[in-house]
This record gives sequence, C-alpha cells and structure tokens, in this order.
Amino acid sequence: MTLKMDIPPEVTTAIARLGDHIRIARKRRAISMAEMASRMFVTRKTLSRLENGEPGVSLGVFAMALWVLGLDRELLDVALPEKDRAGIFLERRRLPQRIREKTDADDLDF
Repeated sequence: MTLKMDIPPEVTTAIARLGDHIRIARKRRAISMAEMASRMFVTRKTLSRLENGEPGVSLGVFAMALWVLGLDRELLDVALPEKDRAGIFLERRRLPQRIREKTDADDLDF
C-alpha cells in the first residue's frame, strides 16, 4: 500500500536514502530480511517498505531497525536543539537589548 501524500521531493529523497542506508547496514551485517523483520517484530513486507523509502512507514519501525542494527544511538543526534542554527538565531533575536535592574517596593526609603 503506497500512501499518496504531498511530500516535498527533498523529503521523499531523504526518506529513500534512509531506507537505502538501512538496507546497506543490514547486508553488511549479513542479516536476511526475514531475520531482520523477526527481530523488529514486523513483517518482511514492512521491512521492505522501509528499505524502499516508503513515507508511510512509522517512525517506530525506523527506530526498531536502527536498534536491531545497533545504530539506535544515532537517532538521538537527530534534531539536536544545540545544532538548530535557525532556532538559536531566532531565540537570540528575541533576547532583550538591555536588561534593567528591578526596583522592589521594599527598596524605597521613606
């Protein structure tokens, strides 16, 4: 089942490349599709869809594939806040230009 989605070509290409990377890693480890699918608790067809870069495959299936391959730590590096250049830039733009000292009512001397 192929899902029809309005996905930008760049995203479609990235998903296809991820699937290909998983296929290469599986083959390097000499793991058959049947064995890999069994370890992932999915069907062989679902694994095939993942490796073929179908966008309807869930993130959970992708994460399980990385886990079986021993690459799950790599998933933690995706979208790291400290590497979000655009977000950091926008956050810095919102910072105040000056910071003024607060005056408390208790500080008033009568």
